[in-house]
Amino acid sequence: MGLGVDEAFEGAGKAPGMEIWRIEKLKVVKQKQDSYGDFYSGDSYILLVTKQVPNSSRLEWDIHFWLGKDTTQDEKGIAAYKTVELDEALGGGPVQHREVQDHESKQFLSYFKAGIRYMDGGVDSGFKKVERDKYETRLMHIKGKRNVRVRQVKCHCSSLNQGDVFILDCGLTIYVWCGPQSSRLERIKAAEVARRINDEERGGRAAVNMVEKAWDSDPKFFEALGSHEAIKAADDGGDDTDFERTSAEEIKLFRVSDASGSLEVTEVGEKPLKREHLDSNDCFILDSGPSGIYAWIGKKCTKNEKKSAWQNATQFLTIRGYADWTPVTQVVEGGETPLFKQYFAKWTDKDAQSGLGQVHTGQKVAKQSNEKFETTSLHGKKAAPKKEENMVDDGSGKKQVWRVESGDLVAQPEAMHGTFYTGDCYLVLYTYTKGTSRVEHYLLYFWQGAKSSTDEKGASAIFAQRMDDNELNGAAVQVRVVQGREPEHFLTIFKGKMVIFLGGINNKEPDSSTRLFQIRGTKTVNTKAVQVQPRAGSLNSSDVFIVDTEKDIFLWVGKGASEDEKNVANSVVKHICPDRNLSDVMTVKEGEEPSEFWDVLGGQEPYATGTRTEDQSPDMPARLFQCSNASGRFKVEEVVDFSQEDLCEDDVMLLDTFSEVFVWTGKGANETEKKEAFLTAVEYIRTDPAGRNEDNTLILNVKQGFEPPSFTGHFHGWDPDKWSQGKTYEDLKREMGQDSVGVTTVKEELANYYKTHPVDVLKKKTLPKGVDPTCKERYLSDADFEAVFGMSRADYLNLKPWKQMDLKKKAGLF
Repeated sequence: MGLGVDEAFEGAGKAPGMEIWRIEKLKVVKQKQDSYGDFYSGDSYILLVTKQVPNSSRLEWDIHFWLGKDTTQDEKGIAAYKTVELDEALGGGPVQHREVQDHESKQFLSYFKAGIRYMDGGVDSGFKKVERDKYETRLMHIKGKRNVRVRQVKCHCSSLNQGDVFILDCGLTIYVWCGPQSSRLERIKAAEVARRINDEERGGRAAVNMVEKAWDSDPKFFEALGSHEAIKAADDGGDDTDFERTSAEEIKLFRVSDASGSLEVTEVGEKPLKREHLDSNDCFILDSGPSGIYAWIGKKCTKNEKKSAWQNATQFLTIRGYADWTPVTQVVEGGETPLFKQYFAKWTDKDAQSGLGQVHTGQKVAKQSNEKFETTSLHGKKAAPKKEENMVDDGSGKKQVWRVESGDLVAQPEAMHGTFYTGDCYLVLYTYTKGTSRVEHYLLYFWQGAKSSTDEKGASAIFAQRMDDNELNGAAVQVRVVQGREPEHFLTIFKGKMVIFLGGINNKEPDSSTRLFQIRGTKTVNTKAVQVQPRAGSLNSSDVFIVDTEKDIFLWVGKGASEDEKNVANSVVKHICPDRNLSDVMTVKEGEEPSEFWDVLGGQEPYATGTRTEDQSPDMPARLFQCSNASGRFKVEEVVDFSQEDLCEDDVMLLDTFSEVFVWTGKGANETEKKEAFLTAVEYIRTDPAGRNEDNTLILNVKQGFEPPSFTGHFHGWDPDKWSQGKTYEDLKREMGQDSVGVTTVKEELANYYKTHPVDVLKKKTLPKGVDPTCKERYLSDADFEAVFGMSRADYLNLKPWKQMDLKKKAGLF
């Protein structure tokens, strides 16, 4: 029986937009739009986001109920109950989310572009009478790297720390105080919040003052604050991702089973955990400490186990003494997330081919170790060829394909099997038999395009689980497939006719009369075609390309293309251009192109050549390594069967193409990672048993978004939209007026870390490249060091840290 609908929800969700209600004295009260983004810690809220499905009149909804850290149990209950009521009023279609103060989801935070503000108190304190030009002074803490949060703190100097930004709101004067170690992004976000306060609460009459240079001495700021004392170090402010940290010793796995006749929960193993610990016949609870509780549901477990596993997982919060906001997540066998898999050593998907659906991820932690990484270990697997997949059959079984469209599954006609769009997600059900047995076996792939939305990716996993449960009785092996990381068996079932087009349901295909497709593979059955930008800069000497225009079809053959790629190109062109006269296809060899070929591509321009061409040994394939200090010590790990998606923006990557070694620096990589990666690249070449050295091998630094063709050529279907707004390297060079944009030698980069600089240069706000602002004294010459500090560098290092800090302050180097 349905719930009665609260009058406050009348008309809700009828048009695209956002609506917010607050639980006030156990009643639901709709909030005014000018208060959106303001949340009282003593209250609970319900937020409804309504979106119109593109190219349709249908609406879709997300409901979030937000719980303040000081909200009462009654308000929590009302928020949850009213959320269900609103859900039923909208026909049961919305997706529901539970949000807890300080730990909101990225989706929730994305609704508030100017950030969210936490305010003390609740409904009673929220209705104070406001008198014109009379304001209560308040101090707000700005925290966050990507999704900023604004929290009101005690209005005292003890609340400040050197690593964050604070706003002191004095009414008609607003100060933005920037700690010396705060990030540029935090400062920008704080300025935006201050402007918002001025515009929305002060009618634009307030003066906004930035406090940066005089962060520890500005007299007006500290007078308004009402206190002035030593300001805490950045570490005292805490890391922006503290709540995500996990202690390894806290990770435990529990089995939930009713095989004995009654439900039992028993511990089965401690870290390092293995995939083999999980049994399809039962449910398991993974206790990863304060980072979260996971309920893992085996395909063959009973309904009672399923229900109790989730219930027991939530009870763990109380039993283990974890905070109420600790995430509780349910995952099903075959659909495990990378965050779940990270707790298991050498995770391999059961009954699936090696390498299926693997995604390389990393998380940052603060505490670092000085233990040196052993670079020579990277050469150990160099000669080892890529292992062949242990495929279940030759791909001759039955296949059915569905596309995820507006929250539904739409069956694809047989003629479209093998056709994928980078902006969409698909389900592929493969049915086969083994030997003489007539028993059917199932592989259920859910393929996720590189530009598909988070909602579409989530829907594909949910649909796969539903199909397995409801139609296949849990008999299927579910395999998540990410674009660019397709396993060989998946490619095999399409017999070399897999084509990935640009665009999709919610993504428009490029508006061009010319289409360009890149063909790549090692043999006929695993070769695929990917649509790329229709310009000469997208070409690659290693591959075959199909150029489709309104008038002509060209088959461009690179010098390093394989015979299988040529054969597949001839076959797939019929699939790409089904209505064209294929007898007019013109084969063009690299270096012998007619002028009309370059005309349809907008003219000649540099492209990837000489990298995977015929002169490169097949025994020396390109290798990709991820460099990170996220674990607390600097580590380098190889990424096998890599794609562009494996380039982690928060880390540094090494790409070894044998003739060159590239150090790719992500925008979020820290200085320690950069320096260590540069040193590792040099050591990697010096210790190479193949005889490479710095004289015969280039070692280059490449910045994210400025990748040259010699780098991008090693990635199938490189997407310039991802970081370069669709511009080629040549476009960037023309814009910047430089011959080599974002590319330097590693030797040049390393030199920046060891240069010395005059005292006056180190006192400037903008420091030279490579200078660590927390230890400027390292970059003084020995003579300047003694002149500044009146002692040798060795004597200085023997001093206690607080004494060193005092000396740096007096010298203006802090």
